[in-house]
Amino acid sequence: MLHLKKNIVLALGAAAVFTMAPTAGTSVIPAQSAMSATCEAAAAPVKVWDFSKDAGQWAFVGGWNYSGDASTAWDASNGGCLKVNVDFSGDKDQNWSEIKLSDGAVTNAAPIKVGPEGVSQVSFDLYYDASQLKGDAALKGKVYAGSVKGDVVIDQPIDDMGTAKAKKVGNLTKTHVRVVLEDKVTQDIGHLEVSIVGYLTGYKGAIYLDNITLK
Repeated sequence: MLHLKKNIVLALGAAAVFTMAPTAGTSVIPAQSAMSATCEAAAAPVKVWDFSKDAGQWAFVGGWNYSGDASTAWDASNGGCLKVNVDFSGDKDQNWSEIKLSDGAVTNAAPIKVGPEGVSQVSFDLYYDASQLKGDAALKGKVYAGSVKGDVVIDQPIDDMGTAKAKKVGNLTKTHVRVVLEDKVTQDIGHLEVSIVGYLTGYKGAIYLDNITLK
């Protein structure tokens, strides 16, 4: 009688995995681990600015319906972040007063390489003084980007800054802003702007940005 030995492993969960005993000189990668590695690779961001060491070339590049001044600087808080000094005091009656910030290192000659997966979302952390936002006053945002071909590939306002889930961090309030783009970006980006928008606010002082991510 011929006896066959089978080495069967039943994995409890959403799926069952059956494996035969490996022959000498071979290795087995668990299916779940392989799947996790694949997902992690697919989810890798296209570009991240974590400001851990400096502010890079991020700067105030102009405004819309904004009469105040603004400036940027690196700040060591929270492991490093981009500090933006704003003054909406002269525009507190405006429902859209915009401060535009841009990374001068991103150009057509040195673009953000989008890659085959494209960019479908933009996210960042925002720290602000919530005590300055009274009544209907709020902070909003906008993301704008142009491609190396001269096309506008992102032009998306942000009305929901995630403040419903904001939390206190020291004297400031932190919110995580995540924007799902209306259209996936498939062209390399030669210009990028992230805007802070004042809505019926006279906010004056510092606002902090961190972990700006294109994914």
